[in-house]
This record gives sequence, structure tokens and C-alpha cells, in this order.
Amino acid sequence: MRCMIKKWFEIKATGPADKAEPVTAFLIELGSAGVLEEGHDNKKRLTAYIPLDSSLDEKKKALKNRLEAYGWTYSGCIFGDADWLNKWKEGIKSIRVSRRIIIKPTWRKAAKRRGRIIIEIDPGMAFGTGSHASTRMCLRAADSLSHAIRGHSVLDVGTGSGILAITAARLGADRVAGIDTDPEALKVARKNIRLNNVNKKVSISRRPLERMRPAFFIAFANIIAEELIRIAVPLSARIMDKGFLILSGILGDRAKEVEDVYKGHGFNVFRIYTEGEWVCMVLKKAK
Repeated sequence: MRCMIKKWFEIKATGPADKAEPVTAFLIELGSAGVLEEGHDNKKRLTAYIPLDSSLDEKKKALKNRLEAYGWTYSGCIFGDADWLNKWKEGIKSIRVSRRIIIKPTWRKAAKRRGRIIIEIDPGMAFGTGSHASTRMCLRAADSLSHAIRGHSVLDVGTGSGILAITAARLGADRVAGIDTDPEALKVARKNIRLNNVNKKVSISRRPLERMRPAFFIAFANIIAEELIRIAVPLSARIMDKGFLILSGILGDRAKEVEDVYKGHGFNVFRIYTEGEWVCMVLKKAK
């Protein structure tokens, strides 16, 4: 994989283990494609890489303020392209996220077995390696809803690496549409779709959610709570009666707020997943 950006800023953050999840989420918001977690039960160290660009000083100030609020500290230094690629890849492993589904980066191996679904991902600069709790819970929810996915249409809002769209296709979806506003994410997602031989089922575009035709039985939206609330009207309108929404990327203290907004648009809670401070909710359209 090559990227137009030649240099990266390495972040090594250290602090109490109970705040590792929100710190990880913030590092991803700053532009890191993945976060390596090390340490013991009480103390964690996170390593992340963000693009070295004109916004770095602003991001460093935001990083310092946010980490101090969580009781964390960090150190940083500049790395070249090759250094970043090698170090970043060291931290991404194959992950078994459910009884059947394994997420494998292209440079790792995973044994093929009957009934096992192996999703091959080259994350590039897009979020979605299966390592974050919000993605893992989405994948578990997808596996448990495979009977509903099979033969139906699926929408993936903020597709990132394409991991959820690809999984839906592998679970038997009739057609899948992934949308994202990030050009780099679109490029990575299309590559991953080809890697997994699902390009006949999955389409990726920058089309705004408001312009998507309202004909989906299931939709994924693994994004932050503020954005889930903002898009509640157009997203709800694009789900068929008795269809499902799988919403993730929600910190626990915002879950009730997100749930109440979507209940106001005709959805009821079908299932809730939690991992650490993160919540993934499966909602079903009442009509």
C-alpha cells in the first residue's frame, strides 16, 4: 500500500485502563487508521499514527486537553512513510469477532474451515479493522441477523474500509450500498471489495444519505452519537417497514439519547450490545 502522505506523527499515550476506549476513539477521530493497545489491567499504552499536515498543531492541543481530562499523558514524534507502515502493521492482527466471522488483514494468515467466514481487509487510511469495540459489536450483530440480511438490501453509512458492507455481502445480502464522504475511504473500500470478490453485490459512492433511494431492509451506521442523531430523519426514512438499524460508535452516556431519537421515528429496541464504555443498538422499525 502506498499513500500520498509521506510523513506521520506518532502518538504514544499512557493512562488508566478504564479510559482506554474513549482515548482510542479520539485518536481515530484525529485520523489514525488503527490503534495498538498494550499494557496490563490497570494501565494501558496506546500507539497511533496521524497524518503530518497543517492541522497538526491544532490536533496536538486538542489531544493534550482531551487526554488530561481522562488522566492520560502522551509523547509524540515524526515518522517517515516506511517507518509508519511497518510499525502500524505490527499492531493489526486477525480477529475472531463472532462464532463464524474472522477479520484478517491482508498480510496475516487464517485457516479456512467449513462454515467460517474470513473477511480480508487492507485498512489503508480508513477506519475499520475490526479491532475497535464498535466495529466488533456491529459484526456480531450482523452475524446474529444473518437470517434477515440474507436476500435483502443493506446500506452502510460511513463505510470506511468497507468491512461491514463486505460482511453483509458474505452473509448473503442481495445488494449492498456503502457511502462515505472521505475519498481515501472510498478508494480503500473499493480495493477491499475486490479482495473479497463481492464487487458484483457491493457498490461504494460519495452519494449523500439524503439522495439514497429508500429501499433498504437493514442499515449499518457505525459513527459517533452526534452524527447518528443528526442523520436520524434521512436514515429512518430509508429503512423498509419491519427493517433493522444497527447503530454503533455510541458511548454509554449517550445511548439513551440516541435510542429516544430513533424511537421518535418509529423504531423499537431489538437488541443491545455493550463492550467497555461502548454501545451498539439493534433497532427494528415498528410498522
